[in-house]
Amino acid sequence: MMSPHLERAANSMFPATGGRVANVKFFLGSNRSVSAEQLAEQLNRANSQVRAGLSAPVINIDGEI
Repeated sequence: MMSPHLERAANSMFPATGGRVANVKFFLGSNRSVSAEQLAEQLNRANSQVRAGLSAPVINIDGEI
């Protein structure tokens, strides 16, 4: 059985119907000991912020670093 964070993250990225994530990469930086649960929690938090309009799109990631 998946944890609630993992299940919610999987359902948001790969819903039964509608748009699905086709190519995603997670950059963990220098912290390689991140668990799947921690990553899913951060993904869910970011997804909530995007859906609530609390984020801004980044058009040129290289120019905004």
